[in-house]
Amino acid sequence: AKYADEWVSINAGQDGAWLMAVNHVLLKEFHHEQKEPYFLDYTKQFSDAPFLVEVKEADGVWQAGQLLRAGRLARYAEVENGDWKFLMWDAAAQRPKMPLGSVGHRWGKEKGKWNLELKDGIDASVIDPQLSFLEDNDGVVQVRLDDFGAGSALLRGVPVKKITTASGEVVTVTTVYDLLMAQYGVGRGLAGAYPQSYDDDSPYTPAWAEKYTGMGREMLTDSQGSYRFE
Repeated sequence: AKYADEWVSINAGQDGAWLMAVNHVLLKEFHHEQKEPYFLDYTKQFSDAPFLVEVKEADGVWQAGQLLRAGRLARYAEVENGDWKFLMWDAAAQRPKMPLGSVGHRWGKEKGKWNLELKDGIDASVIDPQLSFLEDNDGVVQVRLDDFGAGSALLRGVPVKKITTASGEVVTVTTVYDLLMAQYGVGRGLAGAYPQSYDDDSPYTPAWAEKYTGMGREMLTDSQGSYRFE
């Protein structure tokens, strides 16, 4: 640390709170406001952010469930290890597709398909992952998100789509990315308990991080209240 230009003295054990606030800023500024390709392209190709997740309603409350299994859709009903292969929404085809590289491919009889590739596991057609349903959805639901620091829960709007399974069941899905944006409090114009600014004491803003890290919110922003990416 003695060679650093600046020492950030975070309260012991509160690195996680610091990084949650850092991620809030990055997601807000370089995924939503600026839509920086450097971040978005990497997220599409090398993370689980585009995968589809079921959201289910119970007693009037929506909660995130498990990843939607490829084997539940008619197109992929007969694929090997379909319960361990997952789905992305292809922006070009406007339907779910099953990319190569899921754990189900790792243990398949056919070798050589364990590599992560944005290609459909049946016909090898290219997949253009749609990270978010923000501008193309079948509605918005209020999903319960836990605030473990306060021992409470928040309801935040998440855009969803409806998909019909092979059995005829209609399931409600969103993307890991949309849930991530909700969890980190990046509102994007959606209803719910979203912070209005970095100064709101709401998970996981720079103001929220202060009470855990002992560092002022200005450590996460410059004098104009934002990072600069170069």
